[in-house]
Amino acid sequence: MKAVILAGGFGTRLRPISSTRPKPMVPVLGKPNLQYILEALEKVSEIDEVILSVHYMRGEIREFIQEKMQDYPKDIKFVNDPMPLETGGALKNVEDYVSDDFLVIYGDVFTNFNYSELIEAHKKNDGLITVALTKVYDPERFGVVITDEEGKIIEFEEKPRKPKTNLVDAGIYVVNKDVLKEIPKNKEIYFEREILPKFVSQGLVYGYKMPKEYYWVDLGTPDDLFYAHQIALDELAKENGYLILGENVEIPEDVEVQGPVYIDNNAKIGHGVKIKAYTYIGPNTIVEEKAYIKRSILLGNDIVKERAELKDAILGEGVVVGKNVIVKENAVVGDYAKIYDNLVIYGAKILPWKKVEEYEAYIRIKLDPTKVRPELTPDRCPLGLPECIYKKFKAIAGEKPPCDECIENQWLF
Repeated sequence: MKAVILAGGFGTRLRPISSTRPKPMVPVLGKPNLQYILEALEKVSEIDEVILSVHYMRGEIREFIQEKMQDYPKDIKFVNDPMPLETGGALKNVEDYVSDDFLVIYGDVFTNFNYSELIEAHKKNDGLITVALTKVYDPERFGVVITDEEGKIIEFEEKPRKPKTNLVDAGIYVVNKDVLKEIPKNKEIYFEREILPKFVSQGLVYGYKMPKEYYWVDLGTPDDLFYAHQIALDELAKENGYLILGENVEIPEDVEVQGPVYIDNNAKIGHGVKIKAYTYIGPNTIVEEKAYIKRSILLGNDIVKERAELKDAILGEGVVVGKNVIVKENAVVGDYAKIYDNLVIYGAKILPWKKVEEYEAYIRIKLDPTKVRPELTPDRCPLGLPECIYKKFKAIAGEKPPCDECIENQWLF
């Protein structure tokens, strides 16, 4: 049986992290998600070949396979999409390379699921498609599924406004090749929106509920990336304790750590640094004296200068964070960006290679402006920003305070 990994998407919601790497190459604890998928497929005896459907930044994926996965025991074939084809069009594009039933995995699915279970479930039913199903807290983001007692999917709705259940399509399928006959060639088409519902209406789609012991995350947004790291750190902590250190890590005795925390190879931590729970510090990163890091992801080769504060932040590779800088509230900094000293980055996305030397704020009014009167402007910033920054934001916002009650915090650099 062949396994098809759909690895051609742009990953727009993960920008700027996905601006410089294809979405399946976004790392969790320093390892690309594609590597997690390949390692899991290595254990599936039914799979004899892996087909990578690629498009966006496909050279990065090829280079990774050639350099890091050269000892992989199963054949890996690349199939290039000539244009963005979405999930359905990409599957049609591999039609000549699959036979009978084949396994399909979306390249942004982070899971420890045993794919053999789905293959076995497909063999036992008489459907053309078997879908892996999982329960989530926010089903409106996914394809919501209702099954009958036999496991047949009787209702499927993609991203409903009012979900009827929290059981959703996990982006993992076993598909019969006959399904591909219904997909037009070289056309942008969504498998889950346009193809799957058609076969559900014909009674040819079954679901397999993933057991509770398996975790599953769709790596679609920065929040999802935080959640994936939280799960991965919890798993590591079970066997390795709450502080996991790579090779050649330099960490003084006066560093305060509240785990789980993972500090990767060759990282150097300065005196008086505080590192709080669910932080990953990537390889070759330098954290200088008295910095503070909490629930943050540093992909590697970063420099965090003295007294800087990172909280709920993601730093790409090679980022330089200046002295006394505050980066917080789900801010995402692209690769090789540089943030100069004494700045505050609050909930912003900073493009790769950007040099942030001053504040460039774009503030949109979230509530009715008539309900926010100038005389209600507080004397101090509700967000705790320095006075000079607060005054500048007030001017940009038309004398309305930059607080959570009256603006949407999208300060883009």
